[in-house]
Amino acid sequence: MEEKKVKLKWYESGYCITALIITTIIAAIICSQSFAVVGNSSLSVFSSVINHNASYLFVLIYFILLLTNKGKKYFNYLNVLLIFIYLISTITSFLTLIQSFSLNTIYIFIENVILLIYLVHTMLRDTRLWNELHLSKSPFNEISNEGYYYAIIVVVVFGLIVNLISTVVISGLFVSILDTIYVLLFGRYIYLYRDYLDYNKLDSDNEGNFDNVKKEIKEVLDKTDIDDKVVDAVNKIKDKTTKKGEGK
Repeated sequence: MEEKKVKLKWYESGYCITALIITTIIAAIICSQSFAVVGNSSLSVFSSVINHNASYLFVLIYFILLLTNKGKKYFNYLNVLLIFIYLISTITSFLTLIQSFSLNTIYIFIENVILLIYLVHTMLRDTRLWNELHLSKSPFNEISNEGYYYAIIVVVVFGLIVNLISTVVISGLFVSILDTIYVLLFGRYIYLYRDYLDYNKLDSDNEGNFDNVKKEIKEVLDKTDIDDKVVDAVNKIKDKTTKKGEGK
């Protein structure tokens, strides 16, 4: 009896998602460069475009390499490089947030943090670094695959709404839409790989959870005399206030 072949939907195919990510990145780079040249040819605008596309270029190289035999062979090494790229992006977005505090910089920073945590707790599984860094005890393992992906969707949609409201030129809006599509596809790529790891039960026995972290924090606070000092300070203030009242 012949087995029926199950056809995967496009969003369940790693190859399809990879191809869409490459296409979206190329479109985003071309569009942002074109709009910058048409709108303003100054060095500052060109520099901002390069900064915006720098991480895109590295990620593009990552996904192109995955389509080659060499890339598949050194998949784990490429993942470490990818995590490093997003670590730099997260640090950069944090510095930008400090310099220019706005809804846009907030959501970009949150987006990078979620993606970085998601990458670390997915791409490093089934590698030597997972055990060396004791990531099996990380409380972020408690967050499910769906939880991470839905968090990305919420943050990205919120960011798109902010850009829709704040953007005054159609070119910026078009680039924002491409950025949103890329992040959703990239999040889906991580989701599919994590689903593969869970299905094959690779490094799935993790011990870390947020309850333990809360318990440890509570134990630290209980061992300190901060509460007693606060109470003593309040009592001293009350005594001084009472004495002044009686003196009057």
